Amino acid sequence: MCPRLRPPNFIIIGEMGVGKSSLVNLIAEDRLAESSSGAQRCTLKSTEYPVTFSDSRFNLNLFDTVALDSTITNNAGYLDALVKTHELVVSLKNRGGVHGLLFCIKAGRVSTAVQQNYRLFFEFLCQGQVPLALVVTNLENEENMDDWWIKNKAHVENSGIVPFTHVCITTIKGHQNEYEARYFESRKKVLNMLMELGTRDASLVDVSDRSPRIYKKLRELLLR
Repeated sequence: MCPRLRPPNFIIIGEMGVGKSSLVNLIAEDRLAESSSGAQRCTLKSTEYPVTFSDSRFNLNLFDTVALDSTITNNAGYLDALVKTHELVVSLKNRGGVHGLLFCIKAGRVSTAVQQNYRLFFEFLCQGQVPLALVVTNLENEENMDDWWIKNKAHVENSGIVPFTHVCITTIKGHQNEYEARYFESRKKVLNMLMELGTRDASLVDVSDRSPRIYKKLRELLLR
């Protein structure tokens, strides 16, 4: 790996309950993030988690965005959350750019809300310039977690979601550590993915001042 002047930056996106906080803790192998609550969501702020390793070459920054609940997709809170995420993308331009979007979804059918979040975050806020990694969670009961992608790849892509890369994982160890082996397998897969994304050039999204127009555009996208 080539030496980096700064740790790579990754933005975590997804609805409430998909395991974003658990993903942060999985990567850090520490309890850095608490589960989101309605009160935290109302702050509309992203949370930065610097993650350090014994080998500083692998250090990275995670930015956990406000959890987007499909039940609020038509109110001002959802739009405000997206504007805050836009401001985060803008701010990271001065910190080396964005190396990847970690889009968390639960295993299952791709919902309308998931499709909408993909369009808004990847296509609009990041203008399709940031590599998107699909992180499929809730697979602790699968004998082979990667089988989920084999069975569902066509469904995901037909839903309009075409990730740069993907991982199929669990973020929990379960009762009496019954899923511990799959948990550590998941951590290894996620770290390898982040290492690969971190060695690529960061995306410096064109963030020309669009503030007066952002709400109008977002409303148009929400009404598709």
